[in-house]
Amino acid sequence: MNENELFQIQTKQVNDEIAKIQWIADNPDKLIRSLRAKVATENAKYFAEDAPVSSIFRGQDISTWIANHVQSRIDNEK
Repeated sequence: MNENELFQIQTKQVNDEIAKIQWIADNPDKLIRSLRAKVATENAKYFAEDAPVSSIFRGQDISTWIANHVQSRIDNEK
């Protein structure tokens, strides 16, 4: 891969991240509501399954879920 191709990839990645930031800025209430619903669902599942404490939805799981959720909302709006 040459330098120009890498800069093109970089530009697309930066633009994708900017789109995510913009969606979050335009829709904070939607994201907060969805995150709270996800946490409630995951906590209910945790208690219903008598799962190990290590399976509690937290940390990187939350960050990954937010990134995926925002991307799916952007994709659905296209």
